[in-house]
Amino acid sequence: MQTLKNLLFRSPQTPALREGIPILPGALPFVGHSLYTMGNAITFLRNAQARVGPLFWTRNIGMYTLVCMGEPGFELLKNKVTSSEFIRQGSPDFIGDSLLSRDGTPHRSLRSAMSGPFTPRGLTASGASAISAEVIESYVTRFPEEPFSLLAQTQGLALDIIFRVMGIEGSEMEAWNRNYREFILGALPLKGDFPYSPARRARTGREWLDMHFSRLIAAARGKPDMQGTLAALLKARDEEGRELSEADLIQNLRLLALAGHETTASVMAWLGIVLAQKPELWDQLREEAVAAPGLPRSPEELKRHPFAEALFREVLRMYPPVSWTGREAKEDLELHGKRVPKGTTILVPLGAYGYDPKLFPEPDRFDVTRWMGRRLPPSAVETAAFGGGPHFCLGYHLAWVEVVQFATAFARELARRGMRPQLAPGTAPPKLTYIPFGAPPKKTRIQLVPA
Repeated sequence: MQTLKNLLFRSPQTPALREGIPILPGALPFVGHSLYTMGNAITFLRNAQARVGPLFWTRNIGMYTLVCMGEPGFELLKNKVTSSEFIRQGSPDFIGDSLLSRDGTPHRSLRSAMSGPFTPRGLTASGASAISAEVIESYVTRFPEEPFSLLAQTQGLALDIIFRVMGIEGSEMEAWNRNYREFILGALPLKGDFPYSPARRARTGREWLDMHFSRLIAAARGKPDMQGTLAALLKARDEEGRELSEADLIQNLRLLALAGHETTASVMAWLGIVLAQKPELWDQLREEAVAAPGLPRSPEELKRHPFAEALFREVLRMYPPVSWTGREAKEDLELHGKRVPKGTTILVPLGAYGYDPKLFPEPDRFDVTRWMGRRLPPSAVETAAFGGGPHFCLGYHLAWVEVVQFATAFARELARRGMRPQLAPGTAPPKLTYIPFGAPPKKTRIQLVPA
Protein backbone atom coordinates (compact mmCIF):
# COMPACT_ATOMS: atom_id res chain seq x y z
CA MET A 1 0.00 0.00 0.00
CA GLN A 2 2.79 2.44 0.93
CA THR A 3 4.72 1.55 -2.25
CA LEU A 4 1.61 2.26 -4.32
CA LYS A 5 1.16 5.64 -2.62
CA ASN A 6 4.78 6.50 -3.29
CA LEU A 7 4.47 5.65 -6.99
CA LEU A 8 1.28 7.66 -7.35
CA PHE A 9 2.28 10.70 -5.33
CA ARG A 10 5.94 10.97 -6.35
CA SER A 11 4.76 11.68 -9.90
CA PRO A 12 4.55 15.22 -11.35
CA GLN A 13 1.87 17.37 -9.72
CA THR A 14 0.11 17.91 -13.03
CA PRO A 15 -0.72 14.54 -14.69
CA ALA A 16 -0.59 14.16 -18.45
CA LEU A 17 -3.96 14.35 -20.21
CA ARG A 18 -5.64 12.17 -22.83
CA GLU A 19 -8.89 13.43 -24.37
CA GLY A 20 -8.75 16.10 -21.65
CA ILE A 21 -8.84 13.44 -18.90
CA PRO A 22 -5.86 12.81 -16.59
CA ILE A 23 -3.67 9.76 -17.08
CA LEU A 24 -2.94 8.17 -13.72
CA PRO A 25 0.77 8.48 -12.90
CA GLY A 26 2.90 5.63 -11.60
CA ALA A 27 2.54 3.19 -14.51
CA LEU A 28 5.30 0.60 -14.67
CA PRO A 29 7.14 -0.21 -17.93
CA PHE A 30 5.12 -2.47 -20.25
CA VAL A 31 2.64 -3.73 -17.60
CA GLY A 32 1.36 -0.24 -16.74
CA HIS A 33 -0.95 -0.27 -13.72
CA SER A 34 -2.00 -3.92 -14.06
CA LEU A 35 0.15 -5.17 -11.17
CA TYR A 36 -1.62 -2.78 -8.81
CA THR A 37 -5.02 -4.12 -9.81
CA MET A 38 -3.79 -7.64 -8.96
CA GLY A 39 -2.90 -6.38 -5.49
CA ASN A 40 -5.35 -4.43 -3.37
CA ALA A 41 -7.40 -2.96 -6.20
CA ILE A 42 -9.70 -1.11 -3.79
CA THR A 43 -6.79 0.76 -2.18
CA PHE A 44 -5.43 1.46 -5.67
CA LEU A 45 -8.73 2.97 -6.81
CA ARG A 46 -9.20 5.07 -3.69
CA ASN A 47 -5.64 6.42 -3.85
CA ALA A 48 -6.02 7.12 -7.55
CA GLN A 49 -9.22 9.09 -7.01
CA ALA A 50 -7.54 11.11 -4.24
CA ARG A 51 -4.62 11.82 -6.59
CA VAL A 52 -6.34 12.79 -9.87
CA GLY A 53 -10.10 12.84 -9.30
CA PRO A 54 -13.01 10.49 -10.10
CA LEU A 55 -12.28 10.08 -13.85
CA PHE A 56 -8.88 8.90 -15.08
CA TRP A 57 -7.07 6.71 -17.57
CA THR A 58 -5.05 3.67 -16.55
CA ARG A 59 -2.51 1.90 -18.73
CA ASN A 60 -2.48 -1.89 -18.91
CA ILE A 61 -0.02 -3.67 -21.21
CA GLY A 62 -0.05 -0.89 -23.80
CA MET A 63 -3.80 -0.19 -23.64
CA TYR A 64 -5.61 2.77 -22.10
CA THR A 65 -8.74 2.07 -20.05
CA LEU A 66 -10.95 4.72 -18.48
CA VAL A 67 -12.00 4.41 -14.82
CA CYS A 68 -15.17 6.21 -13.71
CA MET A 69 -15.69 6.47 -9.96
CA GLY A 70 -18.78 7.64 -8.08
CA GLU A 71 -22.46 7.76 -9.04
CA PRO A 72 -21.83 8.44 -12.78
CA GLY A 73 -19.94 5.14 -12.93
CA PHE A 74 -22.73 3.21 -11.25
CA GLU A 75 -25.26 4.74 -13.67
CA LEU A 76 -23.31 3.22 -16.57
CA LEU A 77 -24.30 -0.24 -15.34
CA LYS A 78 -27.86 0.41 -16.50
CA ASN A 79 -26.55 -0.10 -20.06
CA LYS A 80 -28.60 2.73 -21.50
CA VAL A 81 -25.55 4.30 -23.14
CA THR A 82 -23.09 1.45 -22.70
CA SER A 83 -22.78 -2.16 -23.79
CA SER A 84 -21.42 -5.40 -22.29
CA GLU A 85 -21.03 -7.22 -25.61
CA PHE A 86 -17.34 -6.30 -25.93
CA ILE A 87 -16.65 -8.79 -23.10
CA ARG A 88 -17.38 -11.65 -25.50
CA GLN A 89 -14.83 -10.32 -27.98
CA GLY A 90 -12.14 -9.97 -25.33
CA SER A 91 -12.76 -13.37 -23.75
CA PRO A 92 -14.65 -15.60 -26.20
CA ASP A 93 -13.47 -18.89 -24.68
CA PHE A 94 -13.92 -17.95 -21.04
CA ILE A 95 -17.10 -15.80 -20.99
CA GLY A 96 -18.59 -16.87 -24.33
CA ASP A 97 -22.11 -15.91 -25.40
CA SER A 98 -23.49 -15.92 -21.87
CA LEU A 99 -25.73 -13.59 -19.88
CA LEU A 100 -22.68 -11.54 -18.94
CA SER A 101 -21.91 -10.58 -22.53
CA ARG A 102 -25.42 -10.10 -23.94
CA ASP A 103 -27.44 -6.91 -24.14
CA GLY A 104 -30.90 -5.81 -25.24
CA THR A 105 -33.49 -8.34 -26.40
CA PRO A 106 -31.16 -11.39 -26.37
CA HIS A 107 -30.23 -10.62 -22.77
CA ARG A 108 -33.83 -9.99 -21.65
CA SER A 109 -35.01 -13.20 -23.23
CA LEU A 110 -32.31 -15.31 -21.60
CA ARG A 111 -32.63 -13.54 -18.27
CA SER A 112 -36.41 -13.96 -18.15
CA ALA A 113 -36.01 -17.71 -18.64
CA MET A 114 -33.26 -18.10 -16.05
CA SER A 115 -34.41 -15.76 -13.27
CA GLY A 116 -37.17 -17.87 -11.67
CA PRO A 117 -34.99 -20.62 -10.15
CA PHE A 118 -32.75 -17.98 -8.54
CA THR A 119 -35.41 -16.02 -6.65
CA PRO A 120 -35.71 -16.81 -2.92
CA ARG A 121 -38.89 -18.82 -3.56
CA GLY A 122 -37.35 -20.48 -6.59
CA LEU A 123 -34.35 -21.64 -4.54
CA THR A 124 -36.72 -23.14 -1.98
CA ALA A 125 -39.01 -24.75 -4.55
CA SER A 126 -36.14 -26.36 -6.51
CA GLY A 127 -34.56 -27.74 -3.38
CA ALA A 128 -31.36 -25.70 -3.94
CA SER A 129 -31.53 -24.11 -0.45
CA ALA A 130 -31.90 -27.53 1.16
CA ILE A 131 -29.00 -28.96 -0.88
CA SER A 132 -26.83 -26.01 0.14
CA ALA A 133 -27.64 -26.55 3.82
CA GLU A 134 -26.78 -30.27 3.61
CA VAL A 135 -23.42 -29.64 1.95
CA ILE A 136 -22.46 -26.87 4.39
CA GLU A 137 -23.34 -28.98 7.44
CA SER A 138 -21.32 -31.91 6.09
CA TYR A 139 -18.24 -29.68 5.66
CA VAL A 140 -18.28 -27.79 8.96
CA THR A 141 -18.63 -31.00 10.97
CA ARG A 142 -15.30 -32.09 9.43
CA PHE A 143 -13.38 -28.88 10.21
CA PRO A 144 -10.24 -29.94 12.14
CA GLU A 145 -9.16 -28.34 15.40
CA GLU A 146 -5.56 -27.92 14.28
CA PRO A 147 -4.68 -24.96 11.98
CA PHE A 148 -6.27 -25.16 8.52
CA SER A 149 -6.89 -22.99 5.46
CA LEU A 150 -10.49 -21.82 5.64
CA LEU A 151 -10.40 -20.68 2.00
CA ALA A 152 -9.44 -24.17 0.83
CA GLN A 153 -12.45 -25.53 2.73
CA THR A 154 -14.92 -22.92 1.47
CA GLN A 155 -13.77 -23.26 -2.14
CA GLY A 156 -14.47 -26.98 -2.06
CA LEU A 157 -17.73 -26.42 -0.19
CA ALA A 158 -19.06 -23.74 -2.57
CA LEU A 159 -18.15 -25.69 -5.69
CA ASP A 160 -19.77 -28.83 -4.27
CA ILE A 161 -22.98 -26.86 -3.71
CA ILE A 162 -23.03 -25.56 -7.27
CA PHE A 163 -22.36 -28.99 -8.75
CA ARG A 164 -24.87 -30.69 -6.45
CA VAL A 165 -27.67 -28.31 -7.45
CA MET A 166 -26.79 -29.16 -11.04
CA GLY A 167 -27.34 -32.83 -10.30
CA ILE A 168 -23.72 -33.99 -10.28
CA GLU A 169 -23.12 -37.09 -8.19
CA GLY A 170 -20.61 -37.08 -5.34
CA SER A 171 -18.49 -39.80 -6.98
CA GLU A 172 -17.84 -37.49 -9.95
CA MET A 173 -16.98 -34.42 -7.89
CA GLU A 174 -13.19 -34.83 -7.99
CA ALA A 175 -13.06 -34.84 -11.80
CA TRP A 176 -15.42 -31.85 -12.04
CA ASN A 177 -13.36 -29.95 -9.49
CA ARG A 178 -10.10 -30.70 -11.29
CA ASN A 179 -11.34 -29.65 -14.73
CA TYR A 180 -13.09 -26.59 -13.38
CA ARG A 181 -9.84 -25.43 -11.76
CA GLU A 182 -8.19 -25.76 -15.15
CA PHE A 183 -10.99 -23.80 -16.84
CA ILE A 184 -10.63 -20.92 -14.35
CA LEU A 185 -7.08 -20.32 -15.62
CA GLY A 186 -8.82 -18.67 -18.58
CA ALA A 187 -9.50 -15.65 -16.34
CA LEU A 188 -5.79 -14.83 -16.26
CA PRO A 189 -4.56 -12.20 -18.76
CA LEU A 190 -2.11 -14.72 -20.25
CA LYS A 191 -3.24 -15.64 -23.75
CA GLY A 192 -0.19 -17.47 -25.11
CA ASP A 193 -1.37 -20.86 -26.40
CA PHE A 194 1.30 -23.55 -26.11
CA PRO A 195 1.55 -26.90 -24.28
CA TYR A 196 0.91 -26.57 -20.53
CA SER A 197 0.18 -22.83 -20.84
CA PRO A 198 -2.76 -21.45 -18.80
CA ALA A 199 -4.67 -20.75 -22.04
CA ARG A 200 -4.21 -24.34 -23.31
CA ARG A 201 -5.12 -25.84 -19.94
CA ALA A 202 -8.18 -23.59 -19.70
CA ARG A 203 -9.41 -24.66 -23.13
CA THR A 204 -8.91 -28.34 -22.32
CA GLY A 205 -10.83 -27.88 -19.06
CA ARG A 206 -13.66 -26.05 -20.85
CA GLU A 207 -13.97 -28.80 -23.47
CA TRP A 208 -14.23 -31.43 -20.73
CA LEU A 209 -16.84 -29.41 -18.86
CA ASP A 210 -18.92 -28.75 -21.97
CA MET A 211 -18.97 -32.42 -22.94
CA HIS A 212 -20.02 -33.46 -19.44
CA PHE A 213 -22.57 -30.66 -19.10
CA SER A 214 -24.15 -31.95 -22.32
CA ARG A 215 -24.36 -35.45 -20.85
CA LEU A 216 -25.75 -34.05 -17.60
CA ILE A 217 -28.47 -32.14 -19.44
CA ALA A 218 -29.44 -35.25 -21.43
CA ALA A 219 -29.67 -37.31 -18.23
CA ALA A 220 -31.70 -34.61 -16.43
CA ARG A 221 -34.25 -34.48 -19.26
CA GLY A 222 -35.03 -38.11 -18.47
CA LYS A 223 -35.66 -37.40 -14.77
CA PRO A 224 -38.86 -35.35 -14.47
CA ASP A 225 -38.81 -35.51 -10.66
CA MET A 226 -35.18 -34.37 -10.31
CA GLN A 227 -34.51 -31.60 -7.76
CA GLY A 228 -32.03 -28.74 -8.09
CA THR A 229 -31.28 -25.70 -10.23
CA LEU A 230 -30.51 -27.58 -13.46
CA ALA A 231 -33.88 -29.35 -13.32
CA ALA A 232 -35.59 -25.99 -12.74
CA LEU A 233 -33.73 -24.40 -15.67
CA LEU A 234 -34.82 -27.22 -17.98
CA LYS A 235 -38.43 -26.40 -17.13
CA ALA A 236 -37.93 -22.63 -17.44
CA ARG A 237 -39.39 -20.61 -20.31
CA ASP A 238 -38.74 -17.07 -21.48
CA GLU A 239 -41.43 -14.39 -21.82
CA GLU A 240 -42.48 -15.88 -25.16
CA GLY A 241 -42.69 -19.43 -23.85
CA ARG A 242 -39.40 -20.68 -25.35
CA GLU A 243 -37.16 -23.10 -23.45
CA LEU A 244 -33.41 -22.63 -23.08
CA SER A 245 -31.29 -24.17 -25.81
CA GLU A 246 -28.56 -26.62 -24.87
CA ALA A 247 -25.91 -24.11 -25.99
CA ASP A 248 -27.41 -21.42 -23.75
CA LEU A 249 -27.60 -23.84 -20.85
CA ILE A 250 -23.99 -24.97 -21.17
CA GLN A 251 -22.49 -21.49 -21.54
CA ASN A 252 -24.46 -20.13 -18.60
CA LEU A 253 -23.93 -23.16 -16.37
CA ARG A 254 -20.20 -22.56 -16.80
CA LEU A 255 -20.67 -18.91 -15.85
CA LEU A 256 -22.92 -19.73 -12.89
CA ALA A 257 -20.40 -22.20 -11.54
CA LEU A 258 -17.68 -19.53 -11.80
CA ALA A 259 -19.70 -16.66 -10.30
CA GLY A 260 -21.44 -18.92 -7.80
CA HIS A 261 -18.46 -20.55 -6.17
CA GLU A 262 -15.28 -18.44 -6.29
CA THR A 263 -17.03 -15.30 -5.07
CA THR A 264 -19.16 -17.01 -2.42
CA ALA A 265 -16.19 -19.05 -1.18
CA SER A 266 -14.23 -15.82 -0.76
CA VAL A 267 -16.97 -14.14 1.31
CA MET A 268 -17.35 -17.24 3.51
CA ALA A 269 -13.60 -17.38 4.14
CA TRP A 270 -13.38 -13.67 4.97
CA LEU A 271 -16.35 -14.03 7.32
CA GLY A 272 -14.61 -16.83 9.23
CA ILE A 273 -11.36 -14.85 9.38
CA VAL A 274 -13.16 -11.76 10.70
CA LEU A 275 -14.86 -13.87 13.39
CA ALA A 276 -11.48 -15.35 14.34
CA GLN A 277 -10.24 -11.82 15.09
CA LYS A 278 -13.38 -10.39 16.75
CA PRO A 279 -14.60 -12.54 19.68
CA GLU A 280 -17.45 -10.12 20.44
CA LEU A 281 -18.95 -10.77 17.00
CA TRP A 282 -18.50 -14.50 17.45
CA ASP A 283 -20.44 -14.42 20.70
CA GLN A 284 -23.37 -12.60 19.08
CA LEU A 285 -23.44 -14.96 16.11
CA ARG A 286 -23.24 -18.06 18.32
CA GLU A 287 -26.16 -16.82 20.44
CA GLU A 288 -28.35 -16.29 17.39
CA ALA A 289 -27.30 -19.54 15.70
CA VAL A 290 -27.88 -21.75 18.74
CA ALA A 291 -31.31 -20.19 19.34
CA ALA A 292 -32.45 -21.13 15.81
CA PRO A 293 -33.93 -24.59 15.14
CA GLY A 294 -31.52 -25.17 12.25
CA LEU A 295 -30.14 -23.65 9.07
CA PRO A 296 -32.51 -21.39 7.10
CA ARG A 297 -33.97 -22.96 3.96
CA SER A 298 -36.66 -20.42 2.99
CA PRO A 299 -37.16 -16.62 2.92
CA GLU A 300 -39.21 -16.86 6.12
CA GLU A 301 -36.48 -18.76 7.93
CA LEU A 302 -33.82 -16.27 6.82
CA LYS A 303 -35.62 -13.59 8.85
CA ARG A 304 -34.59 -15.44 12.02
CA HIS A 305 -30.92 -14.69 11.28
CA PRO A 306 -30.55 -10.88 11.13
CA PHE A 307 -27.09 -10.89 12.72
CA ALA A 308 -25.74 -13.51 10.31
CA GLU A 309 -27.15 -11.49 7.42
CA ALA A 310 -25.57 -8.29 8.76
CA LEU A 311 -22.22 -10.10 8.97
CA PHE A 312 -22.62 -11.24 5.36
CA ARG A 313 -23.30 -7.70 4.16
CA GLU A 314 -20.50 -6.04 6.14
CA VAL A 315 -17.94 -8.67 5.11
CA LEU A 316 -19.05 -8.24 1.50
CA ARG A 317 -18.73 -4.46 1.80
CA MET A 318 -15.18 -4.55 3.16
CA TYR A 319 -13.93 -7.59 1.21
CA PRO A 320 -15.75 -7.53 -2.15
CA PRO A 321 -14.72 -10.50 -4.29
CA VAL A 322 -14.93 -8.49 -7.55
CA SER A 323 -13.16 -5.13 -7.75
CA TRP A 324 -14.65 -3.79 -10.96
CA THR A 325 -16.55 -4.54 -14.15
CA GLY A 326 -16.39 -3.04 -17.63
CA ARG A 327 -18.68 -1.39 -20.15
CA GLU A 328 -18.14 0.05 -23.63
CA ALA A 329 -19.59 3.44 -24.58
CA LYS A 330 -22.18 3.08 -27.38
CA GLU A 331 -22.14 6.85 -28.00
CA ASP A 332 -20.21 9.94 -26.95
CA LEU A 333 -20.80 10.49 -23.21
CA GLU A 334 -20.25 13.18 -20.63
CA LEU A 335 -18.86 11.87 -17.34
CA HIS A 336 -17.82 14.13 -14.48
CA GLY A 337 -17.97 17.08 -16.89
CA LYS A 338 -15.63 15.46 -19.44
CA ARG A 339 -16.42 14.18 -22.94
CA VAL A 340 -15.84 10.45 -23.38
CA PRO A 341 -15.71 9.19 -27.00
CA LYS A 342 -17.89 6.39 -28.34
CA GLY A 343 -16.10 3.03 -28.19
CA THR A 344 -14.20 3.80 -24.97
CA THR A 345 -13.83 0.90 -22.55
CA ILE A 346 -14.86 2.13 -19.09
CA LEU A 347 -14.16 0.35 -15.82
CA VAL A 348 -16.78 0.72 -13.08
CA PRO A 349 -15.30 0.16 -9.56
CA LEU A 350 -17.85 -2.20 -7.99
CA GLY A 351 -15.76 -2.82 -4.90
CA ALA A 352 -15.05 0.83 -4.19
CA TYR A 353 -18.69 1.77 -3.55
CA GLY A 354 -18.53 0.00 -0.21
CA TYR A 355 -15.87 2.49 0.85
CA ASP A 356 -17.75 5.63 -0.18
CA PRO A 357 -17.96 7.74 3.01
CA LYS A 358 -21.21 9.29 1.77
CA LEU A 359 -22.80 5.84 1.91
CA PHE A 360 -20.81 4.35 4.78
CA PRO A 361 -19.38 6.76 7.39
CA GLU A 362 -15.93 5.65 8.59
CA PRO A 363 -15.75 3.11 5.77
CA ASP A 364 -12.55 1.47 7.04
CA ARG A 365 -14.28 0.44 10.27
CA PHE A 366 -15.98 -2.98 10.39
CA ASP A 367 -19.45 -2.28 11.79
CA VAL A 368 -22.29 -4.80 11.47
CA THR A 369 -24.75 -2.31 12.99
CA ARG A 370 -24.85 -0.54 9.60
CA TRP A 371 -27.20 -3.32 8.50
CA MET A 372 -29.17 -4.04 11.67
CA GLY A 373 -32.74 -2.90 12.32
CA ARG A 374 -33.42 -1.63 8.81
CA ARG A 375 -36.97 -1.47 7.54
CA LEU A 376 -36.00 -1.32 3.87
CA PRO A 377 -33.73 -3.69 1.92
CA PRO A 378 -30.29 -2.44 0.82
CA SER A 379 -30.32 0.05 -2.04
CA ALA A 380 -28.95 -0.76 -5.49
CA VAL A 381 -25.65 1.00 -4.85
CA GLU A 382 -25.31 -0.71 -1.44
CA THR A 383 -25.36 -4.06 -3.26
CA ALA A 384 -22.93 -2.82 -5.96
CA ALA A 385 -20.59 -5.74 -5.20
CA PHE A 386 -23.13 -7.85 -7.17
CA GLY A 387 -23.20 -5.39 -10.08
CA GLY A 388 -26.13 -3.28 -11.16
CA GLY A 389 -28.68 -2.69 -13.89
CA PRO A 390 -29.78 -5.56 -16.14
CA HIS A 391 -26.58 -7.49 -15.39
CA PHE A 392 -27.10 -7.55 -11.62
CA CYS A 393 -25.81 -10.93 -10.44
CA LEU A 394 -28.34 -13.70 -11.00
CA GLY A 395 -26.94 -15.60 -8.02
CA TYR A 396 -27.38 -12.80 -5.46
CA HIS A 397 -30.05 -14.60 -3.43
CA LEU A 398 -28.21 -17.93 -3.58
CA ALA A 399 -25.04 -16.27 -2.24
CA TRP A 400 -27.06 -14.60 0.52
CA VAL A 401 -28.61 -17.92 1.56
CA GLU A 402 -25.31 -19.84 1.39
CA VAL A 403 -23.31 -17.35 3.47
CA VAL A 404 -26.00 -17.03 6.15
CA GLN A 405 -26.24 -20.83 6.24
CA PHE A 406 -22.45 -21.11 6.52
CA ALA A 407 -22.21 -18.55 9.34
CA THR A 408 -25.01 -20.31 11.23
CA ALA A 409 -23.64 -23.82 10.69
CA PHE A 410 -20.12 -22.74 11.66
CA ALA A 411 -21.36 -21.20 14.92
CA ARG A 412 -23.67 -24.10 15.77
CA GLU A 413 -20.99 -26.73 15.17
CA LEU A 414 -18.32 -24.94 17.20
CA ALA A 415 -20.80 -24.26 19.99
CA ARG A 416 -21.53 -28.01 20.07
CA ARG A 417 -17.81 -28.68 20.44
CA GLY A 418 -17.30 -25.87 22.98
CA MET A 419 -14.84 -24.16 20.61
CA ARG A 420 -14.31 -20.79 18.94
CA PRO A 421 -12.13 -19.73 15.95
CA GLN A 422 -8.94 -17.69 16.12
CA LEU A 423 -6.06 -16.97 13.77
CA ALA A 424 -3.41 -19.66 13.99
CA PRO A 425 -0.12 -18.67 15.71
CA GLY A 426 2.19 -16.92 13.26
CA THR A 427 -0.67 -15.98 10.93
CA ALA A 428 -0.86 -12.25 10.25
CA PRO A 429 -4.25 -10.67 9.48
CA PRO A 430 -4.56 -11.08 5.70
CA LYS A 431 -4.88 -8.25 3.19
CA LEU A 432 -7.34 -8.10 0.30
CA THR A 433 -5.74 -9.03 -3.05
CA TYR A 434 -7.23 -9.78 -6.46
CA ILE A 435 -5.80 -12.72 -8.45
CA PRO A 436 -8.36 -12.50 -10.07
CA PHE A 437 -10.92 -12.59 -7.21
CA GLY A 438 -10.62 -10.86 -3.84
CA ALA A 439 -9.98 -13.93 -1.72
CA PRO A 440 -7.77 -14.17 1.36
CA PRO A 441 -4.50 -16.06 0.80
CA LYS A 442 -4.81 -19.82 1.13
CA LYS A 443 -1.89 -19.74 3.54
CA THR A 444 -4.06 -17.81 6.03
CA ARG A 445 -4.93 -20.34 8.68
CA ILE A 446 -7.38 -20.41 11.53
CA GLN A 447 -7.62 -22.86 14.38
CA LEU A 448 -10.37 -23.90 16.77
CA VAL A 449 -9.69 -23.32 20.46
CA PRO A 450 -11.73 -23.88 23.64
CA ALA A 451 -14.41 -21.21 24.11
